[in-house]
Amino acid sequence: MPIYLYIELIFKLLSVRNYLFILFAFLLLSCGAPKSFVKTGDGSWTSVPIRSEIEKDRAWDEAVDILARKFEMEMLNKESKYARTGWVYNWNKKGMYTQKYRVRATIKLSPSGENLDIKSEAQYGGQSGWKSGFDDRLLQTLKSDISGVIGRVAR
Repeated sequence: MPIYLYIELIFKLLSVRNYLFILFAFLLLSCGAPKSFVKTGDGSWTSVPIRSEIEKDRAWDEAVDILARKFEMEMLNKESKYARTGWVYNWNKKGMYTQKYRVRATIKLSPSGENLDIKSEAQYGGQSGWKSGFDDRLLQTLKSDISGVIGRVAR
């Protein structure tokens, strides 16, 4: 067998081995939780102070509208001013469905009507065992969106 065939075979084996190494590394890195996942025992709450000229019912309706545009609503109680979305499995940078990461959001109006409280929950791991926490990107996105419509301007 000529030497050039040996060299060609070696390059093919190296490229297959490199390809497998790169594929393995990609799979290993893509299995982790998103960077926005913060592992805690429960979700995380934040508050949006509501502008004084906005009525309590209008503030509630605007916040629910923002939430409903992004998520399917699982629970909605206008009387107690509490709403929660169902679990969403495509809240990631690529917007692709995954069984290993899910998020949901909850909003509630404070009894005084001065603040709208927002909670982000996230779970990572899948059916074999979920790890609970919150998604910081979801929390900040909702806070920003809701603040832009009903929130007080910080001075």
